[in-house]
Amino acid sequence: MTPFSPDVAQIVDSLYPPARQALAAQLSSLELRIFFASAAIELVLLFGFYYSALSARLRSALESRIKQPLLSTAGFLAIVYVGFAVVLMPLDWYAGFIVPHQFGLSLETPATWFHDWALGGAVTLVVIFALGLPFGPLVRRLGSRWPLVAIAVAAPLIVFGNAVFPAYVAPLFNTYTPLPASPLTKSILDLAAQQGISASAVYEYDMSLQTTEGNAYVAGLGPTARIAVGDNLLKDLKPDEVIYVVAHEMGHYVLHHIWWGSLYGWLGSIVAIVFIALAGSAIARRGAPRLSRGIDDPAAIPLLAGLLLAFALATQPIANGISRNIEHAADAFAAAHVHVDHAGVRAFARLGSEGLSVVHPSPIVVWYFYTHPPLDARIAYAAAAEK
Repeated sequence: MTPFSPDVAQIVDSLYPPARQALAAQLSSLELRIFFASAAIELVLLFGFYYSALSARLRSALESRIKQPLLSTAGFLAIVYVGFAVVLMPLDWYAGFIVPHQFGLSLETPATWFHDWALGGAVTLVVIFALGLPFGPLVRRLGSRWPLVAIAVAAPLIVFGNAVFPAYVAPLFNTYTPLPASPLTKSILDLAAQQGISASAVYEYDMSLQTTEGNAYVAGLGPTARIAVGDNLLKDLKPDEVIYVVAHEMGHYVLHHIWWGSLYGWLGSIVAIVFIALAGSAIARRGAPRLSRGIDDPAAIPLLAGLLLAFALATQPIANGISRNIEHAADAFAAAHVHVDHAGVRAFARLGSEGLSVVHPSPIVVWYFYTHPPLDARIAYAAAAEK
């Protein structure tokens, strides 16, 4: 717990009332229970589908009807993914629609939620096809050398994903429109120019469709670079607070966090690929031939997905620790470039109230779950940086 000085505590409590802080604690407790329940259910479904031999039976049924291996694999991937998505939809609905509405964090309509759920599933299925369809042929062709090729391919795929998301994926879910000329728009573009960010416009996107929370980002590579500010942020924060938040996002860009994040993601993918190559192959061999013919068998994909989920759960504290360091560096960048009467303190307090962030979270919760520094640490740092 990071204590506040009396003047900072007064600012925080005035913008983030103690009653909402107590509500945030209730939400956090509920979200923790949902997280562990969701992870347990997904693991049970994935491993259960594999070890019950349902996966092998589905693969065999498809292969007997579809003689082209690539098409039968595509059918297998689509049926399994859509089936699991439908089974998990009630939990997704509860976590993504019911809970946010209960706590006043969303005005999203059911139609918008289902649209985004289906669209997100379609995008995910495209990614699954892109990764899953060539996997079996790659393993069969290269044998034990397949991890080397997978590691080499992972790096450009991660960078490509960082470039594609802001330009092509994000606009599928929200509408982006250039902010009209105003002192705030000029201040953001002036700060961008000072930092070497070649942006000719600031985009507002209708984040209020999904949530009452505020956000902004500066993302993309080269011609896909974009400064985007959520409409909630513009509505609920004062101009100097908006600039502070956008400065944080510019910090990510100027400090090359896209590249550092890609590097860390690639290093993590190396460990994951080696883990899958060793553990996945060993387990698939033990289950042969009843459960699968090997790691290259489509029937083994639920097993590999379960192993990847278990790997992600086990390594989450490491990934989140790296993310918190990156986010703190962006906080430091914002504090170094915006000096306006506790703008950072006020911005973080308002964002905390908007999103019901716990002000003083448990260290163990921060260690495992937090991708950003806890709210009290961010506020205290912003206050100290102004002195």
